[in-house]
Amino acid sequence: MQISNHYLPYTEKTLIILTNNEFAKLFSAFEREVEELEVMEVTTQIPKQRSTGTPNSGPPDVDEIKRHSRMELYGDLSVRVLNLIKDGYTNVVLCAPEAYKNEIIDAMHTDVQNMIGDVIPKNLAMLPLDQVIRILQENRA
Repeated sequence: MQISNHYLPYTEKTLIILTNNEFAKLFSAFEREVEELEVMEVTTQIPKQRSTGTPNSGPPDVDEIKRHSRMELYGDLSVRVLNLIKDGYTNVVLCAPEAYKNEIIDAMHTDVQNMIGDVIPKNLAMLPLDQVIRILQENRA
């Protein structure tokens, strides 16, 4: 996607991460060009019904399963972003819901944490790319 001339170009090779608790979208931005690199999704699923345990076992802790799934996603994301910054990205923009922002940053490798330039505490993962770029540009101004 081409960024409008009304907005500032990305002068450095920038990695834009849009994430929530279910998936992460990675975009590459340089000058006025933004392209999607990949989408990463949670791999662990919440069990539909109990398949193991004894009759006296309690139900699975759904909140703990969700937290584990998020941490698995964020760990995979950290590894992927670490590999991408080795390919020449010099800046990372992280867009994540306020509730998970610190959890995501803490799960990132130290080198990735050091590359994060902007943190946008909003869940933009479901928005179309043109709306995301508009919101990111408003935060840059």
